[in-house]
Amino acid sequence: MLVAIVRRGRKSGTQLFPHLYKEDGRYHVSLTRQGPHIPLADDRDIPDYLANGYLLGMSNLSANYKPTLIRPSSIRGWE
Repeated sequence: MLVAIVRRGRKSGTQLFPHLYKEDGRYHVSLTRQGPHIPLADDRDIPDYLANGYLLGMSNLSANYKPTLIRPSSIRGWE
């Protein structure tokens, strides 16, 4: 299971999980925050992109934490 922990700010300690975007029902990875964003239909493809330095869109909707791109070094469970 992929997870990242918020380390700073009001919501520090919040766990983040890969965000499934409603628009296309896919996960998104990107090399930069500006894009382009690559949609992935299968979460089993995510570790391959993380190994190549892609950022992953992660969120925690139950904690009201909107999607944000997280770098691979901050994500646990994929190595």
